[in-house]
Amino acid sequence: MKEIIKNYLSDKGIRFHSDHEIGEYLTMHIGGKVGFIIFTQSNRELIDTLLFLHSLKQKFILIGGGSNIIFPDSGHDLIVLINRSSGISRIEGNILTVDTGLKNTEFLEFCKKENIAGFEFLAGIPGTIGGATAVNAGAFGNSISDKITGGDIFTEEGKIEYKDKEFFDFEYRNSRFKYGNDVVLNIHLKYETGEIREIKKKINEILKLRTEKHPPYSVHTAGCFFKNPEVDGKKISAGSLIDNCDLKGYDAGNVMVSGKHSNFLVNKGHAVFSEIESLGEKIQEIVKRKDGILLEREVIFVSPKGEKF
Repeated sequence: MKEIIKNYLSDKGIRFHSDHEIGEYLTMHIGGKVGFIIFTQSNRELIDTLLFLHSLKQKFILIGGGSNIIFPDSGHDLIVLINRSSGISRIEGNILTVDTGLKNTEFLEFCKKENIAGFEFLAGIPGTIGGATAVNAGAFGNSISDKITGGDIFTEEGKIEYKDKEFFDFEYRNSRFKYGNDVVLNIHLKYETGEIREIKKKINEILKLRTEKHPPYSVHTAGCFFKNPEVDGKKISAGSLIDNCDLKGYDAGNVMVSGKHSNFLVNKGHAVFSEIESLGEKIQEIVKRKDGILLEREVIFVSPKGEKF
């Protein structure tokens, strides 16, 4: 089967690695060798690859910028697609069509140039528009689901269909795509126009705030590790709960709790999957014992068999 896949990708001119470590393509830098890492540079390449893998009944995991996900130390049969499709265009009715491989930073640059307002909350959130959609990313009271009207989906059945927003099953930091097998090819976003100066100002203010409160991007984290829990109808900061347990800066060898923001777990350089998993479970146990609240993990784990959990 590997030779069949290699021959197809080579014939199509689609870049790939075989038997290569996935960790270097993840912000957490944890993950061992996988069977294939396939880089799709356009929606056409992505669709062709998806159709081909579907015809072979081959499972795959699709990622974008590599944040918010951690792979196992071994997964030799896994096929990983890295989506780098980056098209963006306007259609009628103040709607943008955005390919899901577009980086959030690139999307915001487009917004600044085109006087498009309302997406400033994405500033400083790593990854791609597709990843942001899958986890319903947001900040400061806003979520990307507030802006989405629908999108083109590659379904589990191998069909390409436009689906309205209701199909996405959005919840707080979740959607049907986070753990499901459907793939979002592009999304439709409703937008409003604004003044470039004001858009830039808001983006810079948010970036400044993130720089002050969050670990620098040079530090290996997956992003916020736990969801903010809801208690009596109000969201409570997971980071604050961890702080209250005196775990800020807690050092567990190759992994640690960030000394800058306790909801970021850090790979100090040579961590393996079991170490970050154990640290996460320890934090859950301590917070549960002290406050009676079970923190729910926001970061996606991948099993050696390719199951997301």
